[in-house]
Amino acid sequence: MSTVLDAAYQLVRAYPGGATSLAPRMGKSATTLSHEVKATGTAKFGLVDAVAATELSGDLRILNAFAAACDCMVIPLPVLDDQCDSTTMRNVAALAREFGELVTMVTEASADGVITGNEMARVQGGWAELVAAGQAMVSQLQAKHEQSLPPITGSGA
Repeated sequence: MSTVLDAAYQLVRAYPGGATSLAPRMGKSATTLSHEVKATGTAKFGLVDAVAATELSGDLRILNAFAAACDCMVIPLPVLDDQCDSTTMRNVAALAREFGELVTMVTEASADGVITGNEMARVQGGWAELVAAGQAMVSQLQAKHEQSLPPITGSGA
């Protein structure tokens, strides 16, 4: 069984009530869902079902197994709410993007075991952009923090 299908099987088993509870929420019978995640006969657990099971359970093991099988990782997106404004989220998104780009650069540069001067320059440039994105995020959060502080009144000494 593949690691992704094993993750689906484990998700269904871990769901409160197992396949008996999860299957009807997915529009399936418990037997069908069980056969799909066990790869019984010709039953197949598809991508639409994987998304539905993940969303219904809040369990990311299928997503993480899929990403790992593709030599990738999952980075959750921040949720916008009243506590987090769009500027903060744009800064976090820029930081995540720069990190992803740096990981790609390092992976590509390291693939053959030799780091050329051009590859090193690209990695250094990527690192600088990541640090700049991180600093922009921290600076924006610091300004927001300082706005929330009570005003200083009175004279010093």
